[in-house]
Amino acid sequence: MSHLFHGGVIWGHPEAEALLTDGERIRHIGSRRDCERRAKQQPQVVNLHGRMLLPSFTDAHTHFVEYAKSRLLVDLLECHSIDEIRTYLMEYKARLSWRAQWILGGGWNRNVLEEPQLLNRDLLDAIWPDTPVALFSRDYHAKLCNSKALSIIGIDENSPDPSGGSIERDYRGRPTGVLYETATELVDPYSIQPPGSEIVKAIKATIQEIYKWGLTGFHSMEYQSSAILLRQAQSEGCLFRTCWHPQASELDRLIDSGVHSYEGDEHFKIGGIKLFGDGSLGSRTAAMFQPYSGDEDNTGILRYGDEELYTTMQKAAEHGFAVTIHAIGDRCVSQVIETTLRLRQIPAFRGLFHRIEHVQSIRLSDIPRLKESGLFASVQPVHIANDIPFIEQYWPHIREEVYAFRSMKAAGIPMAFGSDVPIETMNPFLGIYSAISRRQNNDPHHSVWQSSECLSPETAIDAYTLGSAMASRSENARGLLAENYLADLIVVEDYTRLGPDYWREAQSLFTMIGGKVVYNAL
Repeated sequence: MSHLFHGGVIWGHPEAEALLTDGERIRHIGSRRDCERRAKQQPQVVNLHGRMLLPSFTDAHTHFVEYAKSRLLVDLLECHSIDEIRTYLMEYKARLSWRAQWILGGGWNRNVLEEPQLLNRDLLDAIWPDTPVALFSRDYHAKLCNSKALSIIGIDENSPDPSGGSIERDYRGRPTGVLYETATELVDPYSIQPPGSEIVKAIKATIQEIYKWGLTGFHSMEYQSSAILLRQAQSEGCLFRTCWHPQASELDRLIDSGVHSYEGDEHFKIGGIKLFGDGSLGSRTAAMFQPYSGDEDNTGILRYGDEELYTTMQKAAEHGFAVTIHAIGDRCVSQVIETTLRLRQIPAFRGLFHRIEHVQSIRLSDIPRLKESGLFASVQPVHIANDIPFIEQYWPHIREEVYAFRSMKAAGIPMAFGSDVPIETMNPFLGIYSAISRRQNNDPHHSVWQSSECLSPETAIDAYTLGSAMASRSENARGLLAENYLADLIVVEDYTRLGPDYWREAQSLFTMIGGKVVYNAL
């Protein structure tokens, strides 16, 4: 099937009248007459009626299967009080459609609770005294467990904190049920997920929803079990492109399998080994040079010592694996930069494509070093909208160094945008709005926060298109409207004729993957 688009704006080609697709690729961009002459068959004609044709969006950082599973698991994102959490959990228990061996999910956020200390094991025990429960926090850097789960994983009053993590305790020394950072990983070997068939159904349903946001692909930061489910959905006809970044614990198995980073095709690639360098702002575990305001003994949690991080990256590099490193706090960002610079001194490792994820705070003096390191920055502007109050509370002394995306871009640092879903919305239009407006809760009534770091719409679009293609080393196949590139296309309103508030309500009106129409609201 061929399509001929005309009557609107062709992104990146201001003089072009039309674009022709042929099969899965773009055949020609130019005059309508030339496109018609080059068509091998009668094309389907799409009149844009003054709208804009763009490359489709790719989300460069997701936990997509976890997002899809939110249809099945506990989802506390909209609960803002202990009573709301308790009511939701009781209703969830009543409507469970299968016999759950573990109660999983998450979305809780102590920062919005008036009595955060009441979110503990006792609350869960009252609802599930005999079934283990483990619920991630909204930022995925803490996990709330009931007594049954703690017993199964062997945590009691005498358990020491694991390296790179902590077990929260009350004034008596009794674990509250909240585990932080590496302590959350103690649950993983024991927890039992819903049936795989149910998860694949949820993946398919979620893919259908993201088309309206102009998304045709995403990067997934999850375990192999999730990658298998994504491949299963693709084998059953679900159409999307993904780059899977395996977890650090899977490195040895991957080495034995003989694969390497960025092998695969444009439907499924293997990315870098995902490392967690530190925690998060919301949990106050991001590793900082200076203490958190109001918490003067806390500088966060650095998960790796300097030498440990180097040897981990070196081991991966020796076997053809790049790394994809979570780094939020300025101390962790600096450590990752320094370690990457050190690794690149070895000529055999210079060609590896390393990524740094989030970069929510960076000393301005480290920006030139970030450029020198060659790290590719994968960042999430949609976080800005919800993080502004926490920045003012915990990081007021470094606010000019937080989400410094324009400064990074000006330094020539390559950049892709993503969402970190399910921590934030996957809607890239809200990500664009957050990048260009930087307003609390993406509310136009709030003032612009740190306006010097606002980006242009063009820069934000580029980060969701070509930037996200670069993030999987796909820039020669996707992310541009260019001849012989894959026909991954969307249609939006011509935003240049509209105000910035357009992005808050925007949707794709037409979405195509590899020449196949998957969504059409024209």
